[in-house]
Amino acid sequence: MNADIKKLFQYRDDGSFVTKPPGVKVETIGKLVCGMLNARGGVVMIGFSEKAELLGVPDVEKLIEEINGYISGRMSPLPFFSVSSHKAGDKAVVMVEVPEGADKPYSFERSIYVRVGKQTLKANTDTTASLVKESAIKLARWESEPLPGFDLSDCDDLELLQAKHEIMSSGRMGTRSLHGDSELLQRLNLTQGGQLTNGAAVLFARDPLSWSPNLAIRIVSFVSDKSSDIANDTLISGPAVRAFHDACTRVQQLTGYSGRFDSDSVERVDVPAYPAIALREGLVNAIVHRDYTLIGGRIQVEIYPDHLVIQNPGCLPRGWKVADLKKRHGSVPFNPDIARVFHLRGLMEQLGIGTQKMIGECKRIGSAAPKWSDTNGMVTLTLFASSAPEQSFDLNSRQQILLKKYGPGTSFKTSDYAELTGVVDRQARRELNELIDYGLVERSGRGPATIYIRTKRAAS
Repeated sequence: MNADIKKLFQYRDDGSFVTKPPGVKVETIGKLVCGMLNARGGVVMIGFSEKAELLGVPDVEKLIEEINGYISGRMSPLPFFSVSSHKAGDKAVVMVEVPEGADKPYSFERSIYVRVGKQTLKANTDTTASLVKESAIKLARWESEPLPGFDLSDCDDLELLQAKHEIMSSGRMGTRSLHGDSELLQRLNLTQGGQLTNGAAVLFARDPLSWSPNLAIRIVSFVSDKSSDIANDTLISGPAVRAFHDACTRVQQLTGYSGRFDSDSVERVDVPAYPAIALREGLVNAIVHRDYTLIGGRIQVEIYPDHLVIQNPGCLPRGWKVADLKKRHGSVPFNPDIARVFHLRGLMEQLGIGTQKMIGECKRIGSAAPKWSDTNGMVTLTLFASSAPEQSFDLNSRQQILLKKYGPGTSFKTSDYAELTGVVDRQARRELNELIDYGLVERSGRGPATIYIRTKRAAS
């Protein structure tokens, strides 16, 4: 059995972990999910007997689709939960992970359910009143507050269309068709009293910066340390999901590959400097967990020769420590409405294990483990570049002169190399191409606009 699944069984006695057989009714799962949302969250594992005997699920994909469609279409308000399949020995099981709800009370098929010990019960009048009171005394979330003046005409039509397509394709919000943009935003809980919310602006505004100067991602690369020259400074804005994709692409463009060489070949095997999963997870977390109320705060990515840093304004959930991020943990998004849309669009999968996946991917490509910090109103993630094996290159004296003159991140032209070494342009281009093949130099641009950039790879 999967080791992570085994660990979950230690929570059997507190009511937050429930096992169900493969033939369980989807209606029963809906009531359980509702009760957990109204409590402190929990996990439902399908494919086990009540005594934890492994039975397996014959068709996991069908069951996942049924759970997503059935519950999402009958729960109010729209919940944030995750359904996934796992291997347990030679069988497959389905896990339903439910964080504590941010918009209590939740109802399933017009009835409110709660967890009382190991039971799921309909809430009585007193319990319902208590849930409503608990919800009322919580501070209003910035993302759920109405944004005066912001309406459909300010939204990006292509982003709304793309969101509808991705959400319907995922099946995570049921199979009922979405007939228009207004219905989409309503079903995503992005309206309050007929007015679109701040969260709607983050996710769909055509020009987010016109509504808040915080709604951007800044990407800065430095030649060496933070006191050195800035090699590149990019500000990315737009609907949050599009900005996320654009930021991932830009960081990968700036960091490139570590450039490994197969021991049996002179050809380079390109390995990303940073694993895509770790980069994507880090940026998603920064967007859905950041504190949007901090004036002047924005997400920032700082790129250095051997590491990068992703910072977002905010702090870890109350009672959490940095060490908790390195093990399986619950999911408590600071902005559950924004997080829900990322989840529905397939950008957030299982809840609570993203940081473990990051650690595993970094280990796989040979880079140091990620580091997190939570200080001075800022959560920081540091990723370290993968290290390439030492490689000796057959460089001539002219190429060695160039590498000594130009440090990592420095740009130059063919004419600069020709003037430095005394060769003609044709030979200069040939020798520069050799440096490109070795991963010591990168080319940018075309024709007369071509420039070369010294990479961080060492020439030993």
